[in-house]
Amino acid sequence: MNLAIFHYHLNRGGVTRVVENQLLALDAVLDPNRPWRAAILFGGRREGWNEGLAGRLRAIRLTLVELPGLDYDDQWPTAGPDQAAALHADVTTTLAGLDFAPDRTVLHVHNHSLGKNRALPEGVARLAQDGFGLLLQIHDFAEDFRPDNYRRLGDPPHETLYPQSPSVHYAALNHRDHGLLEAAGVAADRLHLLPNPVPPIDELPPRETARAKLERQFNVGPDAAYLLYPVRCIRRKNVGEALLLSSLAPPNTIVGLTLAPLNPVEAPIYEEWKHAASEMRLPCRFEVGAPGALSFAENLAAADATLTTSLAEGFGMVMLESWLTGSPLLGRDLPEVTADFIQYGVRLDWLRPALRVPVEWIGREILRQAMARAYRDVLARYGRSEPAGVEKAFDAKMPDGRVDFGDLVEPMQRQIIQRVWTDSAARRRVLDENPGLEETLAVRRADAADVVRHNAQAIDAHFSLEPSGRRLLRLLEQVAASPRTSSLDPLPYPERILDAFLDPMRFRLIRT
Repeated sequence: MNLAIFHYHLNRGGVTRVVENQLLALDAVLDPNRPWRAAILFGGRREGWNEGLAGRLRAIRLTLVELPGLDYDDQWPTAGPDQAAALHADVTTTLAGLDFAPDRTVLHVHNHSLGKNRALPEGVARLAQDGFGLLLQIHDFAEDFRPDNYRRLGDPPHETLYPQSPSVHYAALNHRDHGLLEAAGVAADRLHLLPNPVPPIDELPPRETARAKLERQFNVGPDAAYLLYPVRCIRRKNVGEALLLSSLAPPNTIVGLTLAPLNPVEAPIYEEWKHAASEMRLPCRFEVGAPGALSFAENLAAADATLTTSLAEGFGMVMLESWLTGSPLLGRDLPEVTADFIQYGVRLDWLRPALRVPVEWIGREILRQAMARAYRDVLARYGRSEPAGVEKAFDAKMPDGRVDFGDLVEPMQRQIIQRVWTDSAARRRVLDENPGLEETLAVRRADAADVVRHNAQAIDAHFSLEPSGRRLLRLLEQVAASPRTSSLDPLPYPERILDAFLDPMRFRLIRT
C-alpha cells in the first residue's frame, strides 16, 4: 500500500510533529521486508523539519513533494479564481508521477477543514470522487473561535467541507471531537479515535549542568523551585494564570515560560505581560527556551515540576510528555481532553479545571457586560444571532461570588495578579477559595515519584510508538478496503459543530 500525507507546511509545530511521530509509529510495526512507499505533499515551507527522518525509517520509503497550492492562502495572494481545480490537477499529476494509483493508495490529509486554504476542501472532495481512499484527520476546527477561517470557507461554508462517502473516513484526537463529528452525522463505521503518538523522550542532560546554566542566564538559584511551562505564549495558553500561580506558589519558586509568540498579532499582548511582570517583579522568567537560552531538554532537566495553564488544546501533548521526563504536572485541567488519558489509567492528581477568584474584585456587572459584548461580536463574525438565555449562562459562570480566572480578559487578569501579589490577605483568600492549590504548588519531583512511574507505564502501554503504530495501521487498512464511489454527500448536520463550540458556557473572553 502507498500512503500520501497532506499538510500545508512542514514548519516546526504541532501537526508537523504529529506527522513525524506517525511515520515513526508506523515504521515500528511494519515489516522492513515489505516496505511501504510514503510521500508527504506540502506547500514548500519546511523550517524545523527533521531532515534525518527518512534515514531513520526501516520499513517506509519516504519522499517529500512540494506543491505550492497546498500552502496557506496568504502565501499565494495571486491565486486564480478556480484554485481548487488547479490544486486538484497538481495533486493528481503528482500522485500519478509517483505511481500512487487510487486503488493502491490512501490519502491521509491533516486539518483540511481549518480554513487556511479555501481550495483544499473541494480539492479533497474531488480526490475522493477519483477513487482514492481518504483519512481526514482533524486537529483543529475553524468552528472553534476561528471565525475568520470559517468565513473564508464560504458563507455558509460549502457543502464539501466535510464530504461523506464510503471511502472517506475521519480521525479525531479525542472523544470530544469524536462526539462532535458523530452528532453532525459522520457514520460510525467511518469515524475513528486516533490519539497522537507519544514517542520516548531523549535522554536529558545532567540536572546539575542544566541548573547551572539556568542560574547563569536567568538568575534562578540552585535552591529555587523551578516550575516550567513549555509553551509558545499565545493567548489561549493563558499566560496570566501562570503568572498568578507564580505569585501564589511557595517562596523561592520561579515560573519559567519557554517561547515568545511567532504570530505578530499575538506579540502586543505578550509584551504587555512581560512589562507587567517586570513592573510587579513577579518570580517568573520569559523565553527560557529561546535561541541561545536553554534547550528544551535542558529546561526539562532543570525543572522541579511542569506547569500548564492552557485553556484549549487539540490533544494536550504536554499532559503526557511531562511524566516521561520524571516531572509532575501541575496546573489547569481540560476535562474534555484529559478524560481520554484518565480512561487509559493516567493519573492527573495535580490538575484542576478552574482557578476561582472573587468576582467582586472585577465587578459582576462589568464582567457580565464584557462577556456579552465579546460574545455578540463572535456570533456576528460567525454570522449567527444571539440565542435566548445568554445572560443566565453568564451568571452561571459566576457562582457563589466567584469566577474562573480563565474566564477573564488580560487587563482583568492583571488586576487580580496585582492584588494577590501586593496583598497577603488577598493571596490567602484565593488559596482558600481553591482547596488543595497551596499543596499542589508545593509538589516536586521527589513527592511524585510513584505517580510519575505509574503514568509513564500507562503512557507507554497506550500512547507510545508501537501501540500507536498498530492503531494507525489498522485504520489505514480499513480505509484502503473501503468501497469506492464517485458520489459524495454533504454532512447531514454541520451546524451542530458550530453550535457546540459557541455554547456560551464554553465561551472565554481570552479566546476572542
